[in-house]
Amino acid sequence: MSNQNLEITPSNVTSDGTLSFSNGQPVIQFIVGEQDRYLLGQTVRLVGNFSVLSASGELGADNALLSMDGRTSIYSTIDQVVIKSQSTNQTIEHIRNYNRFMASWLNATGDLGDGLSHKNEAGLQVLNSEAIQTAVVDNQSNLGKSNTFSLSLPCGLFNGTGPIPLAKEWGLGGLIIEVHLASDNNVLFSTDGDGTQISNSFYEYKNMYMSCEVQTPTPDDLTQLQKMGGKGSTFEYNSISSYYTTIASSNAIINFSLGLSRVLSVFCNFITSSHINNRGFNGMSTWYPTNGDNSVAYVKQLVFTRGGERLPLEYNIDTVQQRDPANKYPDSQIIRNFVNAIQSFPKNTRNLMTPENLVLTDVGPLTDAGYNTYIDGGAGFGVGVAFDTISNQGLDFTSTNFGINMDLNLITDNPQSVYMFVHSKQTLVFNQQGIQIIN
Repeated sequence: MSNQNLEITPSNVTSDGTLSFSNGQPVIQFIVGEQDRYLLGQTVRLVGNFSVLSASGELGADNALLSMDGRTSIYSTIDQVVIKSQSTNQTIEHIRNYNRFMASWLNATGDLGDGLSHKNEAGLQVLNSEAIQTAVVDNQSNLGKSNTFSLSLPCGLFNGTGPIPLAKEWGLGGLIIEVHLASDNNVLFSTDGDGTQISNSFYEYKNMYMSCEVQTPTPDDLTQLQKMGGKGSTFEYNSISSYYTTIASSNAIINFSLGLSRVLSVFCNFITSSHINNRGFNGMSTWYPTNGDNSVAYVKQLVFTRGGERLPLEYNIDTVQQRDPANKYPDSQIIRNFVNAIQSFPKNTRNLMTPENLVLTDVGPLTDAGYNTYIDGGAGFGVGVAFDTISNQGLDFTSTNFGINMDLNLITDNPQSVYMFVHSKQTLVFNQQGIQIIN
C-alpha cells in the first residue's frame, strides 16, 4: 500500500477566506470524495489561522480583560462535529457540545508537558489563565500576526484503529465532515466577571483547510475488494453520543434512554447554567456544581444504574465529604471512575487531574483563588463510569435506561447544566445499495 497527503479546502469558504460565527458562517464543511482508498482517521487535521478581533476588526483584544479558556483553547470554538457519508448523506457520527467533550477529554488524556509542547504548537493550548490571554487572545507573542494551528479532531470514528474505506462499492462512499462553530459569547469572556466591555469582540478563522492522509491498496488488494464489494461488508467503529440536562436539587437524578446496544462508558461534566453563553464567565469551565453563594455543592453519594439496578458498580460511592463535609480534597473513587470512563485507567499514563487543582473551595470559579488561578489549566471535575474495558463489547441499553443518582449539597436555587457523553461501539453495513448503521 502507498500513502498520499491531501489538502481539502472548505466547500463553503468565503471569497476572502475568512470564517466566523459572528459574520454568519457557523458551519465549515469539508468533503473527502469517494475513491478507492482508505482514510487514516488519526491524520485528519484542521489547519489555518486563528485570531481574536476587536469590535472594529483589529487584531488583538479590544480590552485587556478579554480572555478564553486555556485548556480547550480553539477547541472551545467547535460546538458540533458531524460526519456523514457523501454518497447517501447518512450521519455516521454526530457529537454535540464538542467543546465540552474536549474539556474533559483533554484533561484526562494529557499532562502539563503536552500543554507546554505539541498541544501548544498544534492546538494553541496554554495551561495558564494569564498566558492564554497574552499569547493567543491579545496576540502579543506573534508580533501582530494571527496564530497558526494544526488541530486534530478526536472522535470515535477518527480515533479508531482501522483505516476508513472511502469507496462506494466497498466503503462509506466518501465523507462529509462538518464543523459547527460555537457562539462568541461562550468562547470569549471577561476576566473580571463583567462582559459588557468586550461584548462586541469575536474570533475568526482564516485560510482554513483540512489535511489528511489516505492509503491506496495494492492492485491485487483492490481487485479483491471490488469483487467482495457487491456482496456487502461491515465496518466497526466507536462513536460518541452527547446528552444534556439540568439538575437543581440535592437529590439529582439523571435518566436517559440511550437506545444503544454496546455502551462502553459514560461520563459527565458540569457548569452553572447561568454561565453558559455569558461573557462574564468561562463557558468551558468544568468546575464542581455550586450553590448561589459560590459554595461547592459537593457530592455525598453517587450511584450508577441500569434499569434502576446498580450497575456496573454494585454499591453506592459514599464520598469522604459525606462523613466529613469540611474535607476539601476530591474523593478518589469519583475521580478514578471518571478517568476510567474516558480512557482505561491502567493505560492512563498522564492527565491533568491532581488534588491541587481539584480542591473544593468556596470561592467560585472567577475569583483570585478560583478556577482561573488553579494550576495546570484549572479544575477538571466530572463523574463517569466504564462498563467494559476488557472485551470492548459493552452493555446493551437499547431498551433499558441509564441513570445517575447523586446526593449533593446543592441547597440553593442555582440550576446546574450537565453535559453527558456516551462512548459506544457501532457497526456500519455497506454494499452497492448503500449503508446501514447498527447502533
